[in-house]
Formats: sequence, structure tokens, C-alpha cells
Amino acid sequence: MTIFLAMDQGWAAILAGGVGLLSAVGGALVGGLAAVRGARIGAETNAAAVLAQGRLQATGALEQWARQERQKACLQVMDCYSQFSRECARHRDQLKESRALDDSTLDSFAATLTTLNGVCSHLALLGPTPIQIAGATLRAKAESLSSTLRTWNEELTEALAEQPNPDLAHIRTVWQDILTDDGRAMKLAYHEFLHTGQTELLRPL
Repeated sequence: MTIFLAMDQGWAAILAGGVGLLSAVGGALVGGLAAVRGARIGAETNAAAVLAQGRLQATGALEQWARQERQKACLQVMDCYSQFSRECARHRDQLKESRALDDSTLDSFAATLTTLNGVCSHLALLGPTPIQIAGATLRAKAESLSSTLRTWNEELTEALAEQPNPDLAHIRTVWQDILTDDGRAMKLAYHEFLHTGQTELLRPL
């Protein structure tokens, strides 16, 4: 009886030890899995943060590039407008003296207008919308002024060629008034373009 009791106690100790070992191993496995999972979550979080930071930096760089390109485009508009405005003044003064513009002068004037239209159109690719609209308005006013100068020149040319005593003073008065209105509208459009450009380009990124 004593032997069996001792055997029972021995088995009990062995079983207890086995249970303890399994618990320890199980605990280690659970702890190891938790550590792996935590490390994975941490890595994913860090990767997401890095990606987010990269996107933010890329967005900032793109916005900075776009602003620089808009500045260049606006400066080009200003330069081309200045050239166009000077030519308009010269052609107006010549027509006021009842001297028609020749074909080479008209071709040069058309090329200057085309250049101005081109840089204004370029604004549509860069935005933002307010600058694009201001540029389109300026282009339309410049085209209107150019059309008035050309029509005045055509009427003057026909009068000088077909009439022995053309009423040059009447032609000058009529077209000069129209040209003055067109010139004023173009100047206002240009100032609006400058104001809009300044407002948008100085806006914080």
C-alpha cells in the first residue's frame, strides 16, 4: 500500500511538472506571438507614417514648383503686354496722323498679339482659376483693341485710295473714340490681372 501511495505521489509530481512545463511553454509561445504581432503593427505604423510624410513632402514640392511656374508665366504676360501696349500706342499715333499702316507693320503687330495670347493661354495649364480667368479677360481685351486698330487702318487705307478728298478728321474722331474705350478696357483688365496674380501668388501654400 505504501509503495502504491508513493507511486501515486510520484505520478502526481510528474503530471504537475508536465502541466507546469506546458503552461510555461504555452505562455512563452503566446508572449512570442504577441511580441511578433506588436512588432508587425509597429512596423506597419512606421511605414504608414513614412509614406504619409513622403506624400506630404511631394505635395509641398509640387505646390512650390507650380507657384514658381505661375510666377514665370505671369512675368511673361507682363513682358508681352508691355510690348503689345507700346506697339498699340505707336500705331494709334500713326493712324491719328492719317498715315496708314503697311503690311509689314501689321504682320509684326499680329505676331506680338499672338505671343501675348500664347502666354495668357499658358495660364490655363497652371491655374489657379482666378489667374486663368484674369489672363483670358486680358487676352480678349487685347484682341478687341487689335481689331479696332486694324479696322481703323482698313477704313483709312480705303479712304486714301478711293476718295479724292476723304474726310480724314471724321475717320480719326470716330475711331479714336472707339480705340480710347478699348484701350481703357484693356488697361483695366491688365490691372485686374496684376491684382489677381499678386493675391494668388502671395497666398500661403
